[in-house]
Parts: sequence; C-alpha cells; structure tokens
Amino acid sequence: MELNGRIESFISLGNFLRDFLDEKGRNEDPLFSEFDEAIRHAGILNQWFTRESVEQTLRAWTLNLRKEELENWLEPYACKLKGHAPGKNVAVIMAGNIPLVGFHDFLSVLLSGNRFIGRLSSDDPELLPAVVRILVHSNSEWEGKITFTKERLTGFDAVIATGNNNSAHYFNYYFSKVPHIIRKNRNAIAILTGNEDEQELLGLADDIFLYFGLGCRNVSKLYFPSGYNVEYLFKAFLRYANFSRHHKWMNNHDYYHSVFLLNQISALDNGFVLLTENKAIASPPAVLYFEYYTNMEDLLEKISVQKDEIQVAVCKKEIPVSFCRPGQAQSPGLSDYADGIDTMQFLVGMNK
Repeated sequence: MELNGRIESFISLGNFLRDFLDEKGRNEDPLFSEFDEAIRHAGILNQWFTRESVEQTLRAWTLNLRKEELENWLEPYACKLKGHAPGKNVAVIMAGNIPLVGFHDFLSVLLSGNRFIGRLSSDDPELLPAVVRILVHSNSEWEGKITFTKERLTGFDAVIATGNNNSAHYFNYYFSKVPHIIRKNRNAIAILTGNEDEQELLGLADDIFLYFGLGCRNVSKLYFPSGYNVEYLFKAFLRYANFSRHHKWMNNHDYYHSVFLLNQISALDNGFVLLTENKAIASPPAVLYFEYYTNMEDLLEKISVQKDEIQVAVCKKEIPVSFCRPGQAQSPGLSDYADGIDTMQFLVGMNK
C-alpha cells in the first residue's frame, strides 16, 4: 500500500471516531454498534476504563487523525517513507494503563510501511482490535499487515516494548539482538508559580485526573513556591469530585489515608485525593506528592537530575525542559514521542 493510501485510511478512521463521538449514525451502522459494545465490554474488564475515559482518548485521537496533522508529522521522514523497501515485522508489547495507550506505536508502525505484531495488555485487550476492525473495513489491504498474539513472540525484526522498570530489564536482555525501543516508568510533574489563574488551575486538574491519573503524562508530583495556598488548587480539583463515587479510586484513597495515619505522615485531604510531601516523582492513584521550592533555577537543576523519570513538565512559563502549558499534558501531538524517543525515525531507519 502506498503512503497516501495509508494516510487516507487513518483519516477515514478519524472521521469514523468523530462521527461515533457525535453519535452520527450510531444506531444505523452495525460497525458503530460493534464499536460501542467493545467500549462497554472494555469497561467491564477494566473498571478504570469508564466510558468517559475511553471517549476522552478517542476525542484526543480525532484531533491528530486529520490530513494536515498526519502530513505535517510525516513530512520530515517523507523521502524514506516513499521508498519501496519491503516492510519489516515489528512486535509491539503494549501497556494497558490507559485506554488505547499503544495506539501511537500502532499508527507509527503501519504508516512507516511495516507490519504490526501486537501483544496486548490483559488490562486493555478489547479496544485496539475493535479499532483494527474499523480500519480493515475501510481498506481490506490492512488485513495481512496486522496480527495479534497471546503466544510467545516470534518472527519479528524489531521490537517496541512498554512496561515498568522491572520488565524493562527483562526486555533489554531478551530483545538485545534486534533493534528495539524499551520504555520504562515515567510520570509528569507540575511546577506552579503561584500566579496561575482559574483556567490554568482547572487545566492542571485535567492533567492530574484524566484517566484517573494512570498515564505516563499524568501529573503525579507538584512543586509549590514557598507559602503556596493549596486551597486554590483544591477548588479546581472539585471538577473531579465524582471520583469519590468510583470504588477503585476510593479504595486507594482510603488505604493510603490509613497508611498515612498509622505512620504519622502528614497529608492534606479534600475527600477524594491526598497531598503529601515526598521527594519521589511517581505517586499512587488518589495520592499526589509535592515539594516546596524557593528558587526556580535550583529546582530546574534538581529536575534535570531526575529527567529519566519525567515524561513532561507542566508549567505556565517556558522552562528549559520538555514542558507544556496547564491543561495540555493529555493532548500530545504526533511528534510528542514517549520518553523523547523518535519512534518514526527508528521505524523508517530499518527500511534503508
């Protein structure tokens, strides 16, 4: 399939998702009904995957699966992408922390002209196959280029694997003889200046709580200027007060509330999230870590030492690290590669 055909297929997918979210034809088209059922079933299998969370990730992808976005993203690789080198078999081991978290890898493998071999997470086994059925329905040529397996991975020329820090050691050893990208745990941080307005704090709340805080781009650590009044932040958090009715979230909240009490650890509690002072970056669900700072330059130097733990920093002012404005952490562009590793360059480099 030529590059233009590959791009058109994903534009068509974006249009389908847009119509689905707008409920255009959802009752008439069997494909819409099938996709709706896949979302419902995904939520049964994984109670973090609420319909709101799934639709949030679909909405984000409709913004990227547009002609202009796709062509701008692929333009730097155009010469290699238009070549006629036969595609390679790329195995992708996917995480399942948030809905369709591996979709960017899936998109990159196929648009680069390679074949996709997917090992799905047991936490998200439904959604990507449902998307593939839509893609194949629009263009049957995809059928032979996409496979999923639950068995031991074989017949691959390269690997992209996402997991935790422990599994990364295993992946690096097991896949050492083939080209590979191995991703570890990362989280987002937020640096507050104390001058954020209401909309910026509401945006930060999204950066923290969308997908129940389980994504690598979710803010898990806050840096406050000395004397910061957290009440303004708690007010912004109220847009997610419905989390108090989500039992898995509140199980975490109640557990860590008890742990902090037993260990006499000070924590601020607004009823559904706990804030506690901690030097670590990654916090568990329903808990946010924070630290105070007095000097921005010293803080940035400190962060640079921890850069391998940080996916992105949220800050209203420009800072010399990978950053975004409040409210943008969960809306990455196609060139915002996980862990800063250019996946597309890796993939087109195999087809020389």
